[in-house]
Amino acid sequence: MVLPQVMGFGPLGTAAYAQTVGGGGTGASHSPGTSGQSMGQGGSTGTKGHYGQGGSTGTETGDEGTSLDKQGPRFGGGANSSKPQEGTTGGRPAWAKEGIPAVELGRLSVARSPEHVLDHAFTEVVGNWATLGTTVMVLSAEGQETITMTVAQLYSLPANEFAQIVQTYYSSIVRVDSPLENLSLLKSYTLTGTMPLTGVTPASQDDMIAIFLGSASDKTIPVSTDTVTAVNTILGLPALTPEQTADIAAKAEAVRLAIDTGHG
Repeated sequence: MVLPQVMGFGPLGTAAYAQTVGGGGTGASHSPGTSGQSMGQGGSTGTKGHYGQGGSTGTETGDEGTSLDKQGPRFGGGANSSKPQEGTTGGRPAWAKEGIPAVELGRLSVARSPEHVLDHAFTEVVGNWATLGTTVMVLSAEGQETITMTVAQLYSLPANEFAQIVQTYYSSIVRVDSPLENLSLLKSYTLTGTMPLTGVTPASQDDMIAIFLGSASDKTIPVSTDTVTAVNTILGLPALTPEQTADIAAKAEAVRLAIDTGHG
């Protein structure tokens, strides 16, 4: 596999590199919405579970069970409920309709979030990307060649190559981890056909969707064709052909498995 190289940079140690990315947070020094060295067991950056104040949670939390970022909204009734009133044009959200496969979604359940929540996450991740996308990663692992590339170059790879690099160099990788942010990117890209992340040239539409979907998924819950159909329906996206569904599912599962394996 021929990987893109960023020339003109001197040798940078992985530990030193980790000091330069982002700021704030507990357990890591990465920007909100990213995952990288020292993540997995540390806390998350960003505001956990408070959609009105932080929108999305950024980094991995290890157990993947503590943040509202993975749960999605639930109707509990009452005056402040998001359930539309009788006689309004609100109607039922896409995720409340029939025809969605009965499949465990885990973190992907946030696809049911209100539109303004996904919009907030989208604004946040695109704003952070101005710096994140141009970040130079020096990727090294025992017994492997050292690779130098930007985060934008990583996201421009086919999904299977993206997965291979993430798995091999996991501790040095910087990527978008938040399920809300990944799903907001997936939705925008699918509906507009325009890549919202500056500097990223998708290998194909299926590859880009698979990277976003696999990154948003729980590390331990496999991505299937039912998963793809469910998320696509919940987000209100155009129907996929069986061939597209199978292709995206296989590639997203490769990304999910790479993250799980790399995380250990």
